[in-house]
Amino acid sequence: MQYVLGVDGGNTKTHYAVFDAEGNLIGFKREGTISHERLSDSYDGIQRVLGAHLKSLLDTCGLGLKDIGFAVFGLAGADVKRQYAEIGKRINSVGIVNFKVYNDAFLGIKAGSDKGFGISSINGTGTSCVGIDRHGSWLQVGGCGYITGDFAGGGYIETAVIMAVYNSLYRGGEKTLTKDMLFEVLEITNEEYLLDAIYEKLYTGKIKDHLICKIAFHAANKGDRQAMEILRHIGMETARSVIGVYRRLDFREEDAIDVIMAGSVYTKGENPLILETFKREVSGGIECKVNFHLLKEPPVAGAVIWALEELNGKTDESVRMNVREELIKVEKT
Repeated sequence: MQYVLGVDGGNTKTHYAVFDAEGNLIGFKREGTISHERLSDSYDGIQRVLGAHLKSLLDTCGLGLKDIGFAVFGLAGADVKRQYAEIGKRINSVGIVNFKVYNDAFLGIKAGSDKGFGISSINGTGTSCVGIDRHGSWLQVGGCGYITGDFAGGGYIETAVIMAVYNSLYRGGEKTLTKDMLFEVLEITNEEYLLDAIYEKLYTGKIKDHLICKIAFHAANKGDRQAMEILRHIGMETARSVIGVYRRLDFREEDAIDVIMAGSVYTKGENPLILETFKREVSGGIECKVNFHLLKEPPVAGAVIWALEELNGKTDESVRMNVREELIKVEKT
């Protein structure tokens, strides 16, 4: 019996799942990040940390690296060819022979679409957009910061909130409810302490980024124009990336296309403006019908399904459903 390994590696945590070739769960493990962007020894850290994680997981399963017929890694920080090459070299050094590495954004397509192809828009801590067409061609748009138009994600929202407050106070900008909300989070009452508080509390990690991010949603719920514009802008920018992927890949023959939405800003945002704007703009910019799917399946399920496709040539719908259901169960424990 051969087995597959699926890995979803983000900037803070990594999920590992081992399944047999028939789609039965053998082992699952949660660990810390293996991202070269977060490890002190960068790419070399991948080999060190991944090796330890896999030994622990496979020992629990009663398996060895030789039993892994195929592995798919969806990893944050895999954005350009050099990164793919460096990461692949370290994975191979651990002892895994048959594997593929993709940006973690791609996992949403395999996890959320029964077709196995489509477009995935990520809106979490950061943002990116990826697509796979029916011919297997794939493309990533964004994921490298402002230079690639990454005007979305929690990090961007945090910056946009602070900018709105700063502009209101010092650059003739419109008054905004986000000011008092930001001051409350930063525990200040006087505007002259704003930048000091940002440096001393936010940049040092004493205050978590998501608390600033939530301000945009709470202020928008109260009708604040600045906050509402931030959310609309995010919806428009993420839609532009989806439309770009659609036009660059070969979706011309499709009657309908699956667009997967993943990430906490989409799934946990406390105001509907981002999703409403996103769906409207995407539907207006794509010629065929769009099936929107808010991803609730664990992304690691996408890595497992992909690995099974590589190992077996194809996967039945029943197998894909079982993989998703099994991983939804273990994610809840």
